Amino acid sequence: MILILYYYRIGKGVLRLKEIKGDIVRAFIFKEIKARRIKTGQRLPSCRELSARLGVNKITVNKAYHQLERENVVYSIPRGGFYLLEENTDKAATMGGKVDFSSVKPDEGLIPYREFTHVMNRAIDLHQRSIFNYEAVGGLASLRETLKYEFMKEGVYTNTEQIVITHGAQQAIHLALQAIFKGRKGKLLVEVPTYSLALRLVDHLGIGVVGIERKKEGFDFQALEKILASDEILAFYVIPRHHNPTGFTLAEGDKQKLAALSVKYNVTIIEDDYLADLGSKKGVLPIHYYDTSENTVYIRSFSKTFMPGIRMGAAVLPKGMVAAVLDLKHSIDLNTSRLPQAALDLFIKSGMYDKHIKRIRGLYEAKLKQAAEIMKLLDTEGLFYHVPKHGIFIWLRLPEDINALKLETALADRVILIKTASEFFPVEYREECKANSCVRLCVLGVKKEDIKALASIISVIKSMRDGKHLSKQV
Repeated sequence: MILILYYYRIGKGVLRLKEIKGDIVRAFIFKEIKARRIKTGQRLPSCRELSARLGVNKITVNKAYHQLERENVVYSIPRGGFYLLEENTDKAATMGGKVDFSSVKPDEGLIPYREFTHVMNRAIDLHQRSIFNYEAVGGLASLRETLKYEFMKEGVYTNTEQIVITHGAQQAIHLALQAIFKGRKGKLLVEVPTYSLALRLVDHLGIGVVGIERKKEGFDFQALEKILASDEILAFYVIPRHHNPTGFTLAEGDKQKLAALSVKYNVTIIEDDYLADLGSKKGVLPIHYYDTSENTVYIRSFSKTFMPGIRMGAAVLPKGMVAAVLDLKHSIDLNTSRLPQAALDLFIKSGMYDKHIKRIRGLYEAKLKQAAEIMKLLDTEGLFYHVPKHGIFIWLRLPEDINALKLETALADRVILIKTASEFFPVEYREECKANSCVRLCVLGVKKEDIKALASIISVIKSMRDGKHLSKQV
């Protein structure tokens, strides 16, 4: 085979031979896709096969395949090769051009359903008939063992018996509240604002609520200790990092203080670390790490970072709570389905989960970085905003004379969807904390190129603040 080498100047550099060969591989794959010789879900030619066919090195083919994977053209299965993802569609067109900052639903293109289908089938092969039997109430033993070591990476040290697999973080919160408050008088301390479904759950269970304002810099610890000293608080529900809805993250010193106060006042901490996998700066640890007296219920979820519909979560319980939680869980749902547990176990062990998390973490961080850069360039006078480096939420507190509901309506006319924040505040704190002037924006399902819609949001806020007529061309 005669290879004619052309050099193209790119800036100050030169396109090298190996880059040209990588383009040959990519061009071949796209040609096969266009000709329908490679279809959705079909395995791509092996690196060895394509190397021989195109006369290029196997390493070059492998690098080209990984580049296609980063571009969401293909996905890989460890020791199983590369497969074509569904052909790209214009999702903006199917959404009517809307930019949706209100939804906490991931972009469907980021859900690794093909890879997970593979491990589901593998789980059935491995477990055969037993996969469809009832599982132990606490969850599949092998998954609990796997999670024990996964959680250790985050500073959560426990044993398998203290881990309970649940139907998402929400069931874990429900079970913890029931176990703590059953037959006892007392109230739940919550952050203001906080996760709206937790507030609805507390209301449903008839548990009284006391609030403490969650600020960017943390809590007013004098006010917090005064509340805890009242002897009416049995538990404190807290989201230390990637807080929903604000995106705030507590400092390490604050988490140490919370762990110490929980012991001093015999208050159970319910730590919702649902987005732990999306990372933080180095040295960030959960409250559970600082709790040496087993006063913390640590909760994790795989819904927001993995697959919403899988409804898989886990709770790490103090030893004294395990029996009560297992009894409650058995009474309301017998057990969590064994098949998705076995599949998740294989998915984590294979390294595919870490690979998936690394990918989406990078994408979300890129969106937030872009959002921060845009906000710095805009006129945000009178507006408080917080764009974190990690997580999925951006928090806005509007100028005093602007109502969030009116902003929501004005933006809807411009096909930009936002979520007003009143539901994240306990009813009795909504006026005091000006809940009607707060907005939560979620970047989870917003395409990177649509993050620029933040400029339109700020422009509408400015127009409302200045009392100008709002044109739909804003």
